[in-house]
Amino acid sequence: MRKYFQSAGALLLAAAMLTGCSSTQPAEEPAEETAEETTPEGTYEVKMGATVTDAGQYVDRMTIDFGSDVRVSDVDYETFEVHMTSTVDYGAEKGNPYAYYDASAPLKVVGVETDGGVVTVLFDQSQAPTLTWLGEGRNYPAVLEFTVTQTKELTLTTKDGRELPFTGEYTCSATSYKDLDCPEVAAYTDVQDEINYQFHKGSNDKLIVFFHGNGEGDFPVKDTNNNIAQILANRGGAAWVTEAQEVFGDASVMCFQAPNMWYFAVKDNLLEPCYNEIQKVIEENKINPEEVYLSGASAGGFMSTRMIIAYPDLFKAAMINCPALDAANARSESDDAIPTDEELAQLLNSGTKIWLVQGETDSSVDPEQCSKRIWNIITNGAEITETHVDGDRGIGSAFTTYETADDKYKLSLYETFDLAEVTGISGETRQGGKLKFAEDYDQDGVYTEVKYSDHWSWIYTLRNNPEAADGTHIWEWAVK
Repeated sequence: MRKYFQSAGALLLAAAMLTGCSSTQPAEEPAEETAEETTPEGTYEVKMGATVTDAGQYVDRMTIDFGSDVRVSDVDYETFEVHMTSTVDYGAEKGNPYAYYDASAPLKVVGVETDGGVVTVLFDQSQAPTLTWLGEGRNYPAVLEFTVTQTKELTLTTKDGRELPFTGEYTCSATSYKDLDCPEVAAYTDVQDEINYQFHKGSNDKLIVFFHGNGEGDFPVKDTNNNIAQILANRGGAAWVTEAQEVFGDASVMCFQAPNMWYFAVKDNLLEPCYNEIQKVIEENKINPEEVYLSGASAGGFMSTRMIIAYPDLFKAAMINCPALDAANARSESDDAIPTDEELAQLLNSGTKIWLVQGETDSSVDPEQCSKRIWNIITNGAEITETHVDGDRGIGSAFTTYETADDKYKLSLYETFDLAEVTGISGETRQGGKLKFAEDYDQDGVYTEVKYSDHWSWIYTLRNNPEAADGTHIWEWAVK
Protein backbone atom coordinates (compact mmCIF):
# COMPACT_ATOMS: atom_id res chain seq x y z
CA MET A 1 0.00 0.00 0.00
CA ARG A 2 1.34 3.43 -0.94
CA LYS A 3 1.69 5.86 1.97
CA TYR A 4 1.95 9.65 1.94
CA PHE A 5 3.57 11.80 4.68
CA GLN A 6 2.83 15.38 5.69
CA SER A 7 5.47 17.84 6.82
CA ALA A 8 6.44 17.58 10.49
CA GLY A 9 5.89 21.27 11.27
CA ALA A 10 2.45 20.85 12.88
CA LEU A 11 0.48 18.34 14.88
CA LEU A 12 -1.42 16.21 12.39
CA LEU A 13 -4.87 14.85 13.09
CA ALA A 14 -5.77 12.45 10.31
CA ALA A 15 -8.71 10.23 9.70
CA ALA A 16 -8.22 6.57 8.99
CA MET A 17 -8.43 5.01 5.58
CA LEU A 18 -9.39 1.74 3.96
CA THR A 19 -6.78 0.12 1.72
CA GLY A 20 -6.08 2.63 -1.01
CA CYS A 21 -8.19 5.33 0.77
CA SER A 22 -7.21 8.33 2.86
CA SER A 23 -8.60 11.14 4.93
CA THR A 24 -6.82 14.10 6.55
CA GLN A 25 -7.76 16.80 9.04
CA PRO A 26 -6.33 20.35 8.88
CA ALA A 27 -3.23 20.65 11.06
CA GLU A 28 -3.60 22.23 14.49
CA GLU A 29 -1.02 24.20 16.43
CA PRO A 30 0.12 22.49 19.66
CA ALA A 31 -1.23 23.94 22.90
CA GLU A 32 2.29 25.09 23.88
CA GLU A 33 5.33 25.74 21.74
CA THR A 34 7.26 23.13 23.74
CA ALA A 35 4.60 20.41 23.66
CA GLU A 36 5.95 17.09 22.52
CA GLU A 37 4.49 16.08 19.17
CA THR A 38 3.57 12.45 19.76
CA THR A 39 0.62 11.98 17.43
CA PRO A 40 1.89 9.80 14.53
CA GLU A 41 2.15 11.67 11.28
CA GLY A 42 1.03 10.23 7.98
CA THR A 43 -2.00 8.46 6.54
CA TYR A 44 -3.79 6.04 8.81
CA GLU A 45 -4.65 2.63 7.40
CA VAL A 46 -8.15 1.21 7.71
CA LYS A 47 -9.01 -2.38 6.85
CA MET A 48 -12.37 -3.98 6.12
CA GLY A 49 -12.66 -7.61 7.19
CA ALA A 50 -14.94 -10.46 6.19
CA THR A 51 -15.95 -13.91 7.40
CA VAL A 52 -17.24 -16.85 5.39
CA THR A 53 -20.49 -17.77 7.14
CA ASP A 54 -22.78 -20.71 6.41
CA ALA A 55 -24.57 -18.40 3.98
CA GLY A 56 -21.42 -17.04 2.31
CA GLN A 57 -18.75 -14.39 2.78
CA TYR A 58 -19.97 -11.21 4.49
CA VAL A 59 -18.22 -8.00 5.47
CA ASP A 60 -18.22 -8.12 9.28
CA ARG A 61 -15.68 -5.62 10.65
CA MET A 62 -13.76 -2.41 10.07
CA THR A 63 -10.40 -1.84 11.78
CA ILE A 64 -8.82 1.60 12.14
CA ASP A 65 -5.27 1.95 13.45
CA PHE A 66 -4.53 5.45 14.77
CA GLY A 67 -0.98 4.48 15.69
CA SER A 68 1.01 3.26 18.68
CA ASP A 69 1.57 6.76 20.12
CA VAL A 70 -2.09 7.38 20.95
CA ARG A 71 -4.95 5.70 22.76
CA VAL A 72 -8.39 5.93 21.18
CA SER A 73 -11.52 6.31 23.32
CA ASP A 74 -15.08 7.63 23.29
CA VAL A 75 -16.05 5.30 20.44
CA ASP A 76 -19.55 3.80 20.49
CA TYR A 77 -22.03 2.12 18.12
CA GLU A 78 -22.95 5.48 16.55
CA THR A 79 -19.47 6.91 16.00
CA PHE A 80 -19.15 5.55 12.47
CA GLU A 81 -21.71 5.02 9.75
CA VAL A 82 -20.74 2.72 6.90
CA HIS A 83 -22.64 2.13 3.67
CA MET A 84 -21.77 -0.52 1.11
CA THR A 85 -22.92 -0.86 -2.47
CA SER A 86 -22.62 -4.10 -4.39
CA THR A 87 -22.83 -4.34 -8.17
CA VAL A 88 -21.49 -6.76 -10.72
CA ASP A 89 -20.03 -6.38 -14.19
CA TYR A 90 -19.30 -9.75 -15.73
CA GLY A 91 -18.63 -8.93 -19.32
CA ALA A 92 -20.45 -7.64 -22.37
CA GLU A 93 -21.61 -11.16 -23.25
CA LYS A 94 -23.63 -11.30 -20.04
CA GLY A 95 -25.29 -7.89 -20.01
CA ASN A 96 -25.21 -4.88 -17.74
CA PRO A 97 -24.22 -4.84 -14.07
CA TYR A 98 -27.03 -4.56 -11.56
CA ALA A 99 -27.32 -3.89 -7.85
CA TYR A 100 -27.67 -6.77 -5.39
CA TYR A 101 -27.11 -5.23 -1.98
CA ASP A 102 -29.49 -2.54 -0.70
CA ALA A 103 -27.22 0.38 0.10
CA SER A 104 -29.96 2.57 1.50
CA ALA A 105 -29.32 1.31 5.04
CA PRO A 106 -25.95 1.55 6.78
CA LEU A 107 -24.23 -1.60 7.98
CA LYS A 108 -25.61 -2.54 11.37
CA VAL A 109 -22.98 -2.05 14.07
CA VAL A 110 -23.11 -4.85 16.66
CA GLY A 111 -19.94 -4.13 18.60
CA VAL A 112 -17.02 -1.75 19.10
CA GLU A 113 -13.62 -2.73 20.47
CA THR A 114 -10.61 -0.54 21.26
CA ASP A 115 -7.03 -1.61 21.95
CA GLY A 116 -4.53 1.21 22.34
CA GLY A 117 -4.68 3.18 19.13
CA VAL A 118 -6.78 0.56 17.31
CA VAL A 119 -10.56 0.62 17.04
CA THR A 120 -12.52 -2.28 15.54
CA VAL A 121 -16.15 -1.82 14.53
CA LEU A 122 -18.11 -5.07 14.24
CA PHE A 123 -21.00 -5.45 11.78
CA ASP A 124 -23.89 -7.88 11.61
CA GLN A 125 -22.61 -10.90 9.67
CA SER A 126 -25.77 -11.38 7.61
CA GLN A 127 -26.04 -7.99 5.94
CA ALA A 128 -23.23 -7.28 3.46
CA PRO A 129 -22.36 -10.17 1.08
CA THR A 130 -19.34 -10.02 -1.22
CA LEU A 131 -20.98 -12.20 -3.86
CA THR A 132 -23.98 -11.32 -6.01
CA TRP A 133 -26.56 -13.74 -7.40
CA LEU A 134 -26.96 -13.51 -11.17
CA GLY A 135 -30.03 -14.38 -13.18
CA GLU A 136 -28.07 -17.17 -14.85
CA GLY A 137 -28.03 -18.96 -11.50
CA ARG A 138 -24.52 -18.15 -10.37
CA ASN A 139 -22.84 -16.59 -7.36
CA TYR A 140 -20.36 -14.09 -8.72
CA PRO A 141 -17.82 -11.72 -7.07
CA ALA A 142 -19.36 -8.30 -6.70
CA VAL A 143 -17.88 -4.85 -7.24
CA LEU A 144 -17.91 -3.26 -3.79
CA GLU A 145 -17.86 0.36 -2.72
CA PHE A 146 -17.76 1.64 0.86
CA THR A 147 -18.63 5.06 2.25
CA VAL A 148 -17.38 5.67 5.80
CA THR A 149 -18.66 8.65 7.80
CA GLN A 150 -17.66 9.61 11.32
CA THR A 151 -20.79 11.06 12.94
CA LYS A 152 -19.46 11.75 16.45
CA GLU A 153 -16.17 12.92 17.92
CA LEU A 154 -13.80 10.36 19.34
CA THR A 155 -10.77 11.10 21.50
CA LEU A 156 -7.10 10.43 20.78
CA THR A 157 -5.00 10.59 23.95
CA THR A 158 -1.27 11.10 23.42
CA LYS A 159 1.46 9.54 25.57
CA ASP A 160 1.96 12.83 27.41
CA GLY A 161 -1.73 12.85 28.39
CA ARG A 162 -3.16 15.35 25.93
CA GLU A 163 -6.73 14.53 24.85
CA LEU A 164 -7.41 15.44 21.23
CA PRO A 165 -11.09 15.50 20.14
CA PHE A 166 -11.15 14.18 16.60
CA THR A 167 -13.54 14.08 13.65
CA GLY A 168 -12.40 13.23 10.16
CA GLU A 169 -13.53 12.83 6.57
CA TYR A 170 -13.32 9.31 5.09
CA THR A 171 -13.08 7.86 1.63
CA CYS A 172 -12.62 4.28 0.51
CA SER A 173 -11.66 2.47 -2.68
CA ALA A 174 -12.01 -1.21 -1.75
CA THR A 175 -13.59 -2.88 -4.74
CA SER A 176 -13.79 -6.63 -4.10
CA TYR A 177 -13.23 -9.55 -1.75
CA LYS A 178 -9.53 -9.22 -2.60
CA ASP A 179 -9.31 -6.03 -0.53
CA LEU A 180 -10.82 -7.62 2.59
CA ASP A 181 -9.05 -9.27 5.50
CA CYS A 182 -10.40 -12.84 5.50
CA PRO A 183 -8.08 -15.58 6.85
CA GLU A 184 -10.31 -18.35 5.48
CA VAL A 185 -9.83 -17.08 1.93
CA ALA A 186 -6.16 -16.24 2.51
CA ALA A 187 -5.55 -19.90 3.36
CA TYR A 188 -6.03 -20.78 -0.31
CA THR A 189 -4.04 -20.25 -3.50
CA ASP A 190 -5.65 -19.79 -6.90
CA VAL A 191 -4.61 -22.61 -9.27
CA GLN A 192 -5.61 -22.41 -12.94
CA ASP A 193 -4.67 -25.56 -14.77
CA GLU A 194 -6.38 -28.33 -16.71
CA ILE A 195 -9.33 -27.53 -14.48
CA ASN A 196 -9.33 -24.66 -11.97
CA TYR A 197 -9.28 -25.04 -8.20
CA GLN A 198 -8.38 -23.28 -4.98
CA PHE A 199 -5.62 -25.06 -3.06
CA HIS A 200 -4.59 -25.05 0.58
CA LYS A 201 -1.20 -26.67 1.13
CA GLY A 202 -1.33 -28.48 4.42
CA SER A 203 1.46 -29.81 6.58
CA ASN A 204 0.37 -33.43 6.95
CA ASP A 205 -0.17 -36.24 4.41
CA LYS A 206 -3.96 -35.94 4.11
CA LEU A 207 -5.97 -34.39 1.25
CA ILE A 208 -9.59 -33.24 1.24
CA VAL A 209 -11.33 -32.70 -2.12
CA PHE A 210 -14.47 -30.53 -2.22
CA PHE A 211 -16.94 -30.13 -5.11
CA HIS A 212 -19.21 -27.05 -4.90
CA GLY A 213 -22.88 -26.70 -5.77
CA ASN A 214 -24.33 -25.49 -9.05
CA GLY A 215 -24.49 -21.84 -8.01
CA GLU A 216 -20.71 -21.60 -7.71
CA GLY A 217 -19.78 -22.76 -11.21
CA ASP A 218 -18.07 -20.53 -13.72
CA PHE A 219 -19.58 -19.19 -16.94
CA PRO A 220 -18.86 -20.89 -20.25
CA VAL A 221 -17.50 -17.64 -21.68
CA LYS A 222 -13.91 -16.82 -22.48
CA ASP A 223 -11.64 -15.49 -19.74
CA THR A 224 -14.19 -15.45 -16.91
CA ASN A 225 -12.24 -17.81 -14.62
CA ASN A 226 -13.33 -16.26 -11.35
CA ASN A 227 -12.26 -19.48 -9.55
CA ILE A 228 -13.26 -18.05 -6.18
CA ALA A 229 -17.04 -18.44 -5.69
CA GLN A 230 -16.56 -22.01 -4.47
CA ILE A 231 -14.88 -20.77 -1.27
CA LEU A 232 -16.93 -17.59 -0.85
CA ALA A 233 -20.50 -18.85 -1.24
CA ASN A 234 -20.65 -21.00 1.92
CA ARG A 235 -18.37 -22.85 4.31
CA GLY A 236 -17.68 -25.56 1.73
CA GLY A 237 -14.09 -24.36 1.54
CA ALA A 238 -13.75 -22.51 4.84
CA ALA A 239 -14.66 -25.39 7.16
CA TRP A 240 -11.89 -27.66 5.89
CA VAL A 241 -9.15 -25.14 6.75
CA THR A 242 -10.58 -24.08 10.12
CA GLU A 243 -12.52 -26.26 12.57
CA ALA A 244 -11.98 -29.46 10.55
CA GLN A 245 -8.28 -29.26 11.39
CA GLU A 246 -9.13 -30.54 14.86
CA VAL A 247 -9.97 -33.87 13.23
CA PHE A 248 -8.04 -33.98 9.95
CA GLY A 249 -5.08 -31.95 11.15
CA ASP A 250 -3.63 -29.45 8.70
CA ALA A 251 -4.70 -31.43 5.65
CA SER A 252 -4.25 -30.11 2.12
CA VAL A 253 -7.54 -29.04 0.51
CA MET A 254 -8.61 -28.79 -3.13
CA CYS A 255 -11.81 -26.89 -3.97
CA PHE A 256 -12.51 -27.36 -7.67
CA GLN A 257 -14.57 -24.98 -9.78
CA ALA A 258 -16.70 -26.31 -12.62
CA PRO A 259 -16.08 -24.58 -15.99
CA ASN A 260 -19.86 -24.42 -16.18
CA MET A 261 -21.79 -27.14 -14.31
CA TRP A 262 -20.75 -30.47 -12.80
CA TYR A 263 -23.74 -31.96 -14.60
CA PHE A 264 -21.54 -31.87 -17.70
CA ALA A 265 -19.18 -34.37 -16.04
CA VAL A 266 -19.68 -37.03 -18.71
CA LYS A 267 -20.58 -34.87 -21.70
CA ASP A 268 -17.64 -32.48 -21.26
CA ASN A 269 -15.21 -35.01 -19.79
CA LEU A 270 -14.69 -33.25 -16.47
CA LEU A 271 -13.90 -36.39 -14.48
CA GLU A 272 -10.47 -37.11 -15.92
CA PRO A 273 -9.09 -33.56 -15.52
CA CYS A 274 -10.14 -33.58 -11.86
CA TYR A 275 -8.50 -36.97 -11.37
CA ASN A 276 -5.31 -35.74 -13.05
CA GLU A 277 -5.15 -32.65 -10.82
CA ILE A 278 -5.70 -34.75 -7.70
CA GLN A 279 -2.92 -37.10 -8.71
CA LYS A 280 -0.63 -34.15 -9.35
CA VAL A 281 -1.31 -32.75 -5.87
CA ILE A 282 -0.77 -36.16 -4.28
CA GLU A 283 2.61 -36.51 -5.96
CA GLU A 284 3.84 -32.94 -5.46
CA ASN A 285 2.75 -32.65 -1.81
CA LYS A 286 3.64 -36.12 -0.55
CA ILE A 287 0.02 -37.02 0.16
CA ASN A 288 -0.70 -40.54 1.36
CA PRO A 289 -2.95 -42.05 -1.36
CA GLU A 290 -4.80 -43.87 1.43
CA GLU A 291 -5.71 -40.54 3.08
CA VAL A 292 -7.74 -38.76 0.38
CA TYR A 293 -11.21 -37.61 1.42
CA LEU A 294 -14.14 -36.38 -0.65
CA SER A 295 -17.02 -33.98 0.03
CA GLY A 296 -19.57 -32.46 -2.29
CA ALA A 297 -22.80 -30.46 -2.04
CA SER A 298 -25.79 -30.62 -4.40
CA ALA A 299 -24.31 -30.57 -7.92
CA GLY A 300 -21.01 -31.28 -6.14
CA GLY A 301 -22.67 -34.30 -4.54
CA PHE A 302 -23.59 -35.44 -8.03
CA MET A 303 -19.99 -34.91 -9.14
CA SER A 304 -18.70 -36.77 -6.08
CA THR A 305 -20.88 -39.74 -6.97
CA ARG A 306 -19.61 -39.68 -10.54
CA MET A 307 -15.99 -39.51 -9.34
CA ILE A 308 -16.39 -42.61 -7.15
CA ILE A 309 -18.00 -44.53 -10.01
CA ALA A 310 -15.14 -43.54 -12.34
CA TYR A 311 -12.34 -43.95 -9.76
CA PRO A 312 -13.63 -46.46 -7.19
CA ASP A 313 -10.48 -46.60 -5.04
CA LEU A 314 -9.34 -42.97 -5.17
CA PHE A 315 -11.01 -41.87 -1.93
CA LYS A 316 -10.95 -43.31 1.58
CA ALA A 317 -14.29 -41.76 2.54
CA ALA A 318 -16.95 -39.60 0.87
CA MET A 319 -19.28 -37.15 2.63
CA ILE A 320 -21.99 -36.56 0.02
CA ASN A 321 -24.62 -33.90 0.65
CA CYS A 322 -27.98 -33.70 -1.17
CA PRO A 323 -26.54 -35.24 -4.38
CA ALA A 324 -28.53 -33.60 -7.19
CA LEU A 325 -28.95 -36.62 -9.43
CA ASP A 326 -32.46 -35.69 -10.52
CA ALA A 327 -31.33 -32.29 -11.86
CA ALA A 328 -28.51 -33.58 -14.05
CA ASN A 329 -30.32 -34.42 -17.30
CA ALA A 330 -32.43 -31.25 -17.35
CA ARG A 331 -29.55 -28.94 -16.46
CA SER A 332 -27.06 -30.54 -18.84
CA GLU A 333 -29.57 -31.03 -21.67
CA SER A 334 -28.35 -34.60 -21.88
CA ASP A 335 -30.04 -38.00 -21.66
CA ASP A 336 -27.21 -39.80 -19.89
CA ALA A 337 -25.95 -37.38 -17.20
CA ILE A 338 -27.85 -39.12 -14.40
CA PRO A 339 -26.10 -42.34 -13.31
CA THR A 340 -28.05 -45.48 -14.11
CA ASP A 341 -28.89 -48.07 -11.47
CA GLU A 342 -26.13 -50.23 -12.92
CA GLU A 343 -23.60 -47.42 -12.57
CA LEU A 344 -24.65 -46.73 -8.99
CA ALA A 345 -24.32 -50.44 -8.22
CA GLN A 346 -20.64 -50.10 -9.12
CA LEU A 347 -20.24 -48.15 -5.87
CA LEU A 348 -20.43 -51.52 -4.12
CA ASN A 349 -17.14 -52.46 -5.80
CA SER A 350 -15.48 -49.31 -4.48
CA GLY A 351 -13.21 -49.14 -1.47
CA THR A 352 -14.74 -45.75 -0.62
CA LYS A 353 -17.05 -45.63 2.38
CA ILE A 354 -19.99 -43.23 1.93
CA TRP A 355 -22.05 -41.06 4.27
CA LEU A 356 -25.05 -39.39 2.58
CA VAL A 357 -26.73 -36.32 4.12
CA GLN A 358 -29.95 -34.59 3.05
CA GLY A 359 -33.07 -32.82 4.33
CA GLU A 360 -36.13 -35.04 4.59
CA THR A 361 -38.05 -32.72 2.27
CA ASP A 362 -35.41 -31.15 0.06
CA SER A 363 -37.31 -28.66 -2.09
CA SER A 364 -34.51 -28.37 -4.66
CA VAL A 365 -33.59 -32.00 -5.32
CA ASP A 366 -35.86 -34.89 -4.39
CA PRO A 367 -34.41 -37.17 -1.69
CA GLU A 368 -36.24 -40.13 -3.20
CA GLN A 369 -34.39 -39.65 -6.48
CA CYS A 370 -31.10 -38.58 -4.93
CA SER A 371 -29.65 -39.70 -1.58
CA LYS A 372 -32.34 -42.32 -0.94
CA ARG A 373 -31.90 -43.75 -4.42
CA ILE A 374 -28.15 -44.17 -3.89
CA TRP A 375 -28.76 -45.57 -0.40
CA ASN A 376 -31.28 -48.17 -1.55
CA ILE A 377 -28.93 -49.45 -4.24
CA ILE A 378 -25.77 -49.71 -2.12
CA THR A 379 -27.56 -51.25 0.87
CA ASN A 380 -29.93 -53.62 -0.91
CA GLY A 381 -30.46 -56.58 1.41
CA ALA A 382 -28.09 -55.28 4.11
CA GLU A 383 -28.97 -55.12 7.79
CA ILE A 384 -29.67 -51.50 8.72
CA THR A 385 -29.46 -49.76 12.10
CA GLU A 386 -31.65 -46.69 12.64
CA THR A 387 -30.80 -43.99 15.22
CA HIS A 388 -32.73 -40.79 15.97
CA VAL A 389 -30.86 -37.76 17.33
CA ASP A 390 -32.77 -34.82 18.81
CA GLY A 391 -31.98 -31.35 17.52
CA ASP A 392 -31.19 -29.80 20.88
CA ARG A 393 -27.42 -29.51 20.65
CA GLY A 394 -27.15 -25.94 19.40
CA ILE A 395 -27.03 -26.69 15.67
CA GLY A 396 -30.66 -27.09 14.67
CA SER A 397 -32.79 -29.86 13.22
CA ALA A 398 -33.15 -33.35 14.61
CA PHE A 399 -32.14 -36.17 12.30
CA THR A 400 -32.20 -39.92 11.79
CA THR A 401 -29.08 -41.84 10.79
CA TYR A 402 -29.28 -45.19 8.99
CA GLU A 403 -26.17 -47.35 8.78
CA THR A 404 -24.90 -50.74 7.73
CA ALA A 405 -23.36 -53.16 10.21
CA ASP A 406 -19.95 -52.94 8.54
CA ASP A 407 -19.85 -49.13 9.11
CA LYS A 408 -19.25 -48.55 5.38
CA TYR A 409 -22.49 -46.81 4.44
CA LYS A 410 -24.55 -44.24 6.34
CA LEU A 411 -27.45 -41.91 5.56
CA SER A 412 -28.55 -38.98 7.75
CA LEU A 413 -31.91 -37.36 6.98
CA TYR A 414 -32.69 -34.05 8.74
CA GLU A 415 -36.17 -33.02 9.84
CA THR A 416 -37.67 -30.08 7.98
CA PHE A 417 -40.17 -27.47 9.17
CA ASP A 418 -42.64 -24.92 7.81
CA LEU A 419 -43.76 -27.37 5.17
CA ALA A 420 -45.49 -26.19 2.00
CA GLU A 421 -46.05 -27.51 -1.50
CA VAL A 422 -43.16 -26.93 -3.92
CA THR A 423 -42.54 -27.65 -7.57
CA GLY A 424 -39.51 -29.85 -8.17
CA ILE A 425 -37.00 -30.11 -11.02
CA SER A 426 -39.23 -32.43 -13.04
CA GLY A 427 -42.33 -30.31 -12.44
CA GLU A 428 -43.94 -32.55 -9.81
CA THR A 429 -45.54 -31.08 -6.69
CA ARG A 430 -44.30 -32.26 -3.30
CA GLN A 431 -43.52 -31.04 0.21
CA GLY A 432 -40.68 -28.62 0.91
CA GLY A 433 -39.70 -26.65 3.99
CA LYS A 434 -36.89 -25.23 6.11
CA LEU A 435 -33.98 -26.59 8.12
CA LYS A 436 -33.00 -25.19 11.52
CA PHE A 437 -29.50 -23.94 12.24
CA ALA A 438 -27.79 -21.83 14.90
CA GLU A 439 -25.84 -18.69 14.01
CA ASP A 440 -24.07 -15.86 15.84
CA TYR A 441 -24.48 -13.11 13.27
CA ASP A 442 -24.45 -10.37 15.93
CA GLN A 443 -21.06 -11.65 17.17
CA ASP A 444 -22.05 -11.64 20.85
CA GLY A 445 -21.02 -15.24 21.53
CA VAL A 446 -24.63 -16.40 21.83
CA TYR A 447 -26.05 -18.53 19.05
CA THR A 448 -29.63 -18.01 17.93
CA GLU A 449 -31.86 -20.13 15.73
CA VAL A 450 -32.20 -19.38 12.02
CA LYS A 451 -33.96 -21.24 9.25
CA TYR A 452 -32.52 -21.83 5.81
CA SER A 453 -33.68 -23.71 2.73
CA ASP A 454 -34.19 -27.44 3.28
CA HIS A 455 -31.61 -27.93 0.53
CA TRP A 456 -28.77 -26.51 2.63
CA SER A 457 -28.07 -29.74 4.50
CA TRP A 458 -24.36 -29.46 3.64
CA ILE A 459 -24.08 -27.02 6.55
CA TYR A 460 -24.51 -29.95 8.94
CA THR A 461 -21.62 -31.87 7.40
CA LEU A 462 -19.47 -28.73 7.42
CA ARG A 463 -20.23 -28.40 11.16
CA ASN A 464 -19.46 -32.09 11.82
CA ASN A 465 -23.03 -32.61 13.01
CA PRO A 466 -24.21 -35.96 11.53
CA GLU A 467 -23.82 -38.69 14.11
CA ALA A 468 -23.81 -42.51 14.08
CA ALA A 469 -25.37 -44.89 16.60
CA ASP A 470 -22.12 -45.16 18.58
CA GLY A 471 -21.80 -41.36 18.86
CA THR A 472 -19.15 -41.02 16.12
CA HIS A 473 -19.54 -37.85 14.04
CA ILE A 474 -19.06 -37.69 10.32
CA TRP A 475 -15.50 -36.27 10.30
CA GLU A 476 -14.21 -38.77 12.86
CA TRP A 477 -15.87 -41.58 10.91
CA ALA A 478 -14.14 -40.41 7.74
CA VAL A 479 -10.63 -40.54 9.20
CA LYS A 480 -10.90 -43.77 11.22
